[in-house]
Amino acid sequence: MSDYIIATDADSELILPYVLEKGISVFPMPLTLNGVEYNYDLGKTVQIPDFFEQIENGATVSTSCKSPWEIKQWFLELLEQGKDILYIGFSHNLSQHFGNCQMAVQEIREEKPDAPRIFLVDTLSISAGQSLLIRKAVALKEQGKPIEEVVEWLEANKQHSVVFFSVDDLNYLKRGGRLSGGAAFFGTVLDLKPILHTSAEGRLEPIEKIKGRKKAWRRMAELVKERGIDLEENEILLLYANEDDAKVMEANLQELCHPKSIEFWPVGPVIGGHAGPRVMGLACWGTER
Repeated sequence: MSDYIIATDADSELILPYVLEKGISVFPMPLTLNGVEYNYDLGKTVQIPDFFEQIENGATVSTSCKSPWEIKQWFLELLEQGKDILYIGFSHNLSQHFGNCQMAVQEIREEKPDAPRIFLVDTLSISAGQSLLIRKAVALKEQGKPIEEVVEWLEANKQHSVVFFSVDDLNYLKRGGRLSGGAAFFGTVLDLKPILHTSAEGRLEPIEKIKGRKKAWRRMAELVKERGIDLEENEILLLYANEDDAKVMEANLQELCHPKSIEFWPVGPVIGGHAGPRVMGLACWGTER
């Protein structure tokens, strides 16, 4: 059975030690902070340690995607290893990036028909939800499963990767085009904290609005309990921007869900730039979105 490469993008927000341990290839995602562009690669070569402090102080943030040609060069470099590639990407409904990957791979297939194969999986998720699926793919590979079988599993089960998150300041979602200015204004005045999820179509959609930060976090834990599958046998990924906030959420999860484990991952700048300081996210295996 041939070996293969598991690859993804920085919007997965995998933690760097895991990426390095498992040999995952990561496509860096562009981020512009106060006019300076970074190619964020989960911290391997680019770190922005004071990122949230900067945006709290008014720094401007924007994200974009690389061209099909740039993505093509990255895939071609990976193919030099002589192995098939399984690329597990974030939702096409959140960016043009996955579509550009498809164009890049199509060109490679036409120009190099004898090259190793490239399989693309659209997780219809992002961040922790995407990472759950990547981690499962890695586990299946370590069990000796062929690439075709891993792709089949991901396609059949990606709707069971469930994500909830909340933000503290609605204005960040407004700036990113995720929320109307009027909704952001009234939400801020009323101290409403939206709980959002990744929909079946791979979009970020609000499902509830809760008055008060800690009540929103409590409700997120309740949603995990309601929709989670075999929580006592599976991990929950907890993404945070503030460590003290994460401790409060951990207490809610332990009380309500009794998970096998909770893994704490800091939110990266690509996602954090859209969600703002004190964003909190949860991902677990659950019923379909």
